[in-house]
Amino acid sequence: MKKVLLSAALVSAVFFCYAQQDSLVLFEKKSTAITKKSMLVLGGWATANIITSSFSLHTNNTDARYFHQMNIMWNSVNLALAGLGYWGAAKSKKGNLDLAAVLQHQHKTEKIFLFNTGLDVAYITAGAYLKEKSKSKINPSKLKGFGNAVMVNGVFLFLFDVVMYAVHHNHGKQLNNIISKLKIAGSGAGVSIVYSL
Repeated sequence: MKKVLLSAALVSAVFFCYAQQDSLVLFEKKSTAITKKSMLVLGGWATANIITSSFSLHTNNTDARYFHQMNIMWNSVNLALAGLGYWGAAKSKKGNLDLAAVLQHQHKTEKIFLFNTGLDVAYITAGAYLKEKSKSKINPSKLKGFGNAVMVNGVFLFLFDVVMYAVHHNHGKQLNNIISKLKIAGSGAGVSIVYSL
């Protein structure tokens, strides 16, 4: 009888691991797809700004010229970050996942986008500060152009990060479905974990 119970417990454990593993792999694949698409959006924004500002750089309006200079510099960084983000998402492992690792990754992703929204507010504030300083400094066109470029990019990044946080947070709610299927039962003989399909 003990052998039968032990065999049943082992089969149940193996089935539980595979069922949970499949759900977690699907969850992570979707999370990776979201991240890759978001990096394409960021890269597209950066590329469009670099190209547009490159053509618009040769203008007699000094405010606009400095705007386009900063826009090219800023979006070169955005393009590099988008490329690294896409590459990182593409090379992330999706096999042999456990629930704790997936929860940790999800929490980290959401925290990054929330932290970035704070940085974006700082960018917008810094841009406004530069623009304000342009009224009293020696090189007003440079400060005004740079300030405007920093504000425009800060606003875009703020909207981008808020939307990406919301998308990842909404996707993370699927983990609640996986967790809700787990039932832990205890008795004098031990503890068991049951995964309901």
